[in-house]
Amino acid sequence: MHVRAPRIEPARLPYMVLISIAITDDVDEDAAITESMVRRYCDEHPAGDTRIILTRFADGMALLRFYDDAERKPFDLIFLDVEMPGIDGLETARRLRELDTRTVIVFTTKMAQYATIGYDVDAVGYLVKPLEYPGFALKMRKALNIIATRTGTTIAIKSDDHMHFLDSHEIRYVEVTGHNVLYHTDKGVWRDWGSLKATAEQLGGHDFVASSRYCLVNLAWVDAFEADTVIVDGERLAVSRSRKKPLMQALNAYYSRA
Repeated sequence: MHVRAPRIEPARLPYMVLISIAITDDVDEDAAITESMVRRYCDEHPAGDTRIILTRFADGMALLRFYDDAERKPFDLIFLDVEMPGIDGLETARRLRELDTRTVIVFTTKMAQYATIGYDVDAVGYLVKPLEYPGFALKMRKALNIIATRTGTTIAIKSDDHMHFLDSHEIRYVEVTGHNVLYHTDKGVWRDWGSLKATAEQLGGHDFVASSRYCLVNLAWVDAFEADTVIVDGERLAVSRSRKKPLMQALNAYYSRA
């Protein structure tokens, strides 16, 4: 069983970064303390248009079952209690790493001897209960700094009567036909209304570069650049003459820092 808590720091859609945090702890009081410290940190360190969603899990199996649904987005950060009934936090983390290698993990524990835990599952560290805010804030800052290097922006697309949130790193390329903006992903094409200029501004700073007047490509998904064609995740896209040099320069800069 998991309980979704109210969001923190509501953002102005669609320009925002969405960060999802899971608290996995079988002790309600301990989970509530962790949640209150997350909220306090976010209140004291506002990060522009950032929307944080908290989800509580009562044990490790509940967390792992969440990942059974392939359509669900992995968590950005997990606070994971070590001592829990059933499978403990260490085993939960090992199984989790088979499903998700990117999520930032912070262990919580009542036993200080676990100071060296977590290295085999790439955890960023541990916090000893009862939690103290200064130490928590340091770990939270470290975790968010790591997430910031991995997180792009979130596109909010209105589909029928609901909103769909699309992570920028999922997007292979964007094309515009008339006033229709088409976001190409591995799961299909999402359609929205707008212009290439507005979309480029929204994705600015997230490694999207124009290949023509009608197309933006995600440099992370570029396979090759051949004459007047760029290959994006196996698909060939035309490159206009005026965009060829800027695109090549952007690719060189991208791979020099990768």
